[in-house]
Amino acid sequence: MHRRGRALILALLALALAGLTAHALQYAFITDDAYISFRYSYNLAYHNELTFNLGDRVEGYTNFLWTVILGLLLKAQLRPEVMARVLGLVAGGAVLVLLVALTRIYRGRRPSGWDCLGALLLPAMAPFAAWCSGGLETQLFTALVTGGVTLYCVEQRQNARWRLSGLVFALAAMTRPEGLMLFGLTGLHRLGANLLGERRLVPRLAELGWLGGFLVPYGLFFLWRYHYYGYPFPNTYYIKAGGGAAASALKWGLPYLWDFVRENGLYVLPALLLLVLPLARRRRSAADPDGPAGLGPAFVWSYVALLVLPFTAYVVLVGGDFMAMGRFFVPVLPLCIFFAQEAVRVIVEWPGSARAAAPAWHAWRFAVVALLLGGLLSANSVQLHRDNRKLAYRRWGLDTIGYLDRFARDRILIGAWMRRHLPRDTYLAVGGAGAIVYASRMKALDTYGLNDRWIAHHTPAQGDRPGHTKSAPDDYLLRERPDLMCHQAKHQDWPYAPPPHEAQLWRARGYRWVCLDPPGLRPAYYCCLKRIARDLGPYLREVGT
Repeated sequence: MHRRGRALILALLALALAGLTAHALQYAFITDDAYISFRYSYNLAYHNELTFNLGDRVEGYTNFLWTVILGLLLKAQLRPEVMARVLGLVAGGAVLVLLVALTRIYRGRRPSGWDCLGALLLPAMAPFAAWCSGGLETQLFTALVTGGVTLYCVEQRQNARWRLSGLVFALAAMTRPEGLMLFGLTGLHRLGANLLGERRLVPRLAELGWLGGFLVPYGLFFLWRYHYYGYPFPNTYYIKAGGGAAASALKWGLPYLWDFVRENGLYVLPALLLLVLPLARRRRSAADPDGPAGLGPAFVWSYVALLVLPFTAYVVLVGGDFMAMGRFFVPVLPLCIFFAQEAVRVIVEWPGSARAAAPAWHAWRFAVVALLLGGLLSANSVQLHRDNRKLAYRRWGLDTIGYLDRFARDRILIGAWMRRHLPRDTYLAVGGAGAIVYASRMKALDTYGLNDRWIAHHTPAQGDRPGHTKSAPDDYLLRERPDLMCHQAKHQDWPYAPPPHEAQLWRARGYRWVCLDPPGLRPAYYCCLKRIARDLGPYLREVGT
């Protein structure tokens, strides 16, 4: 019976992985932000510098482990544009496996199809599938967080002598800064379990080892980062910290949360929690003759809540993200699905114990529930996919997947054109600091300051849109004297003709409008400001007076 149960789990997992692959391939895109990491990876691979501009140590990324992995792969001639999507899909598949493992640890009974319900539903959710693509570290971070949670529960159930979940959380914290918060919340949960369960405050040797498993690798990383970049936090922190948390939460964070909850039907989770937890406790009070008891609902569900709720509050407080499909919530989405899976199972199996009915009856109930919920999620995902392929459709000011894809593809064409036709020492000023800079291989001034130390530390916040709170003042730009100001670009179907007063103003500052028209670019013309004193060759078309 156990062998048949394991075979069923493997078959359902294979089905879930195939479904995730098919769904994720519908979102084959790379965001402009991902190309910022690719730029760091390129300089690491070919110049042994983890920098945006060679010789200028600024930490303009928040995904150290992801960037280094891509850099090492690039040394082996594996392009980050390809490998980022491959690794994202592999990490997404690992999350499904870990979700099944977490369920098995929690239940502790003989294997059944119910153990795979969450793994079957998660691939049908558009945000999870979409952010297997995008080129960002989202799914690697999600896999490490889910792995840390699963290993923590294994260690609790087995009272393990060697506790390695701290090390996994350290890797998560080196992938995204939020991993540090999730590790702290896990430590708080461990402390609460010791106080309530054992009336003990002093940690055991294994728990001190768990703490050291996090502090040693993360501490070494922190010391290296401080020595290399000169600041305790990434440069992006200093950009985003000045935006006003309360205003950002009200204008961006709460709509971002509601958008994610509404689109994915997650508003049912609080009601399920209030309804199901008492039922689960009553069911677990009876002995289970089918196998060793798993972890109690109070331990696991309190842990899930302790991670999900503060993490959600944090995302709201920082204003969420400017990209659609809830990228910042994806790391805790598997935990929400785990809770929903167990809540549905308790409701379907109630009343009576799990062995009161024939196994065939349980199989039919599982099949009906899986098909019903999977069908609802799939239909919802089809609509989300249609909405997010539109270029102009924006919810709460969020950029759709289609817009992000088109923006990056256009700027790859522009950057590649610059690399072919402009001098290699051309100095760019850019707004989107990813694709153009990566494709051109040229030195660039990031006018939003993510990769610019002076803007991050000396410019006050001027807006509250996440990631766009600061921008370079004109006097700083003119002092830096970039050869092309792409952040002022006009992308349209005809050469930009500035009004006479605008042309005169920029000429007085030493700039004039020029246009380039890379083959395949739509709209066809990309016009920006060129420094008059710098000769950039015959390929730029001068416009204006």
